[in-house]
Amino acid sequence: MTEEKLNNLNHYLQEMELPFASTVVIALIRDALAGAGDPADIISRRLYQIAGVVLPGDNDPLLFEQLIFDLYKDVQASFDKEEDETFAPLRSRIMDLIDKWLQLSDFMNEEEQKELQRNNEIQAEMEKLLTFVQSLLERLNHPEDETPDSVKELSFLLDQSESVFGRFMGQVEEMLNPHMSHNGECGDESILILRVELKESGHPVWRKIRVSGQLTLGQFHLVLQKVMGWWDLYDHSFEQAGSFWGSSAQEDDGIVYQDEGECILNSLLNEEDHMLHYHYDLSEGWHHIIRVDEVQDGCDTPSLGPVCQDGKGACPPEDCGGPEGFRMILASLKPDAPSDLKEDFSWLGDFDPKKFDLDIVNKELSELV
Repeated sequence: MTEEKLNNLNHYLQEMELPFASTVVIALIRDALAGAGDPADIISRRLYQIAGVVLPGDNDPLLFEQLIFDLYKDVQASFDKEEDETFAPLRSRIMDLIDKWLQLSDFMNEEEQKELQRNNEIQAEMEKLLTFVQSLLERLNHPEDETPDSVKELSFLLDQSESVFGRFMGQVEEMLNPHMSHNGECGDESILILRVELKESGHPVWRKIRVSGQLTLGQFHLVLQKVMGWWDLYDHSFEQAGSFWGSSAQEDDGIVYQDEGECILNSLLNEEDHMLHYHYDLSEGWHHIIRVDEVQDGCDTPSLGPVCQDGKGACPPEDCGGPEGFRMILASLKPDAPSDLKEDFSWLGDFDPKKFDLDIVNKELSELV
């Protein structure tokens, strides 16, 4: 389908006040082709049903339905049902999440809810989630570009998106029943057992830590610097399902960063397998994945400072060139490494990539308290 026709289709979707683009329409078509192969007019009717309106005028509905028909034929021509079997379950979950998103959005836009505190804030975060979910759907619409590893990544990102949507539902519940969020003396306090893993480093570098869920992301950043072994020399950010947090509310390269000092950790991580991304030295690209191993009740567990419980691997040296540079360092440390490569990294001294000292890490953490 030509770019002009796709633009026209997206224009009609906007006219119908639908919050999504042609990416969702293509997914609906792929769903239809994976099943009984519903004709294009069924897709059109479903979109009318979601929007609750039909395009006005004599010509626009016909032109819209013709665009759907053309897109249907275009997708059908390259659709491989056997290949799609791997992706259909993920697509089904995303479409279900979008359906729930639409229902929650309709609810939030009712007059009774519009005046509730944090309504606008939650809806702004919901918009970011929908944009992120559509980016996942766009990838599923082009399965030929995916690999087994990238499919696993898509599944993880979808898990994360579903968790974020669940958080929105909890926030709405608190808005409607504010007295429910303050029962008991402990309130929302929790203790989080987290696994922090440095990605693409060339060898295992991870930590298992115990922290209070009441830390702000700004405080958690300091914990991560100590526990991993970084020196806190460069910029950083947190990311979850299309939302970003930084050292202050800012905008950079089109990304709007929320203030990490205003975000509490357990508002993002409050169930097992919830995931958060931490990026350090954005120019070198150190990417950490933080995953919840366990959530403990803050009422039942003494509220101590952050503790490292286990770990493996030394933190890469600062300014070593990012993951690619660190992989070169690892190569230079091999017994059979070329002499010129060893010479290039002679500045490393006695650096041992396998070294990890739990006692030293916890001493560093105790200084934070």
